[in-house]
Amino acid sequence: MKAKPLIIITLALLVASCQEKTPVYKAKLDIKAEPYDLEFDRYEDVLFNLDTADFQQELIKSQDRYRVFLSGDLGNTEAVQYLKDFATDPFSVFLYQKAKASFPDLKQVEPVVEDVLAHFHYYYPDIELPKKAFTCITGVHPDEPPVQIIDNQIVISLDWYLDDEEVYDQIGMPRYMSLRRNGPTLAKDVAEQLYMHYLYEWRKQGQIVGEMVFYGRRNFFVEAMCPNLPDSVLLGYSAHQWQWAVENEGEVWADIVGNRRLYDAGLDAYMMFFGDGPFTQAYSNDAPSRLGEFFGLNIIRSYASNNDCDFVELMDRKNLQNIFQDSGYKPKK
Repeated sequence: MKAKPLIIITLALLVASCQEKTPVYKAKLDIKAEPYDLEFDRYEDVLFNLDTADFQQELIKSQDRYRVFLSGDLGNTEAVQYLKDFATDPFSVFLYQKAKASFPDLKQVEPVVEDVLAHFHYYYPDIELPKKAFTCITGVHPDEPPVQIIDNQIVISLDWYLDDEEVYDQIGMPRYMSLRRNGPTLAKDVAEQLYMHYLYEWRKQGQIVGEMVFYGRRNFFVEAMCPNLPDSVLLGYSAHQWQWAVENEGEVWADIVGNRRLYDAGLDAYMMFFGDGPFTQAYSNDAPSRLGEFFGLNIIRSYASNNDCDFVELMDRKNLQNIFQDSGYKPKK
């Protein structure tokens, strides 16, 4: 009987310990967003099943419904032939079949996209968001983002989310990039596109500290739109890379500050901390690239934890240097 109070105390301490580990910034992102309904339409099912014997007329019949893809002159034989070549290309057909196998009914897609939009609407209720989303196959075109907002409609290229490295190897995508091409990345891509479409303001590239805050705030926005996204997915790292960054945060930060890199505005410094790649060679082959984004995210998290600042106000703040100074960011060495 005497052991029971000890058990109760131990359990109470365990619960308190778990509660203390919840970051302050994370609690601020715990909101109750109203559900958001979005209509989905699968353009790829139409395009890859058109009658090729009468392809032009079949396209014309579909034009009104899929004007986001078919807004051009379908009387132009060259344009029609381009679409026909794409729809009958063996690799395009292969990607379509892979996408159908991975996403047979969009049940993995719809709630993810709608939840991101619900969070955005919570913070920005006056912005008119898309009411319709289209899925498609684009051939994993490197010059086009996997998620786009066109004419206030969301367009999602399903072939960017196949979680199949061999597929992306065929088009020459570097392995460090293909590791990010999976289902969990979809929420991040939708959130990033919302940010770029509705909130982004062009700015001239500046000092490393300003770039850290700029990218950190963008990633914090993504985190607010998808608060359950793992940190590694948020930054496009593997679990091992994220762990390396966490374990070496203090040491790398000390190097940055000690070598006066924070206020460097040169291209070499920018590429060192924000250039994409398999690793950051200056520190280790295990160090992930874009460490500037890692530090920037932690600076913004620190700012959100240490300041009584509304999320929208944080997104609107113009002086990036002041955000850094007010963040109180001091990683342990």
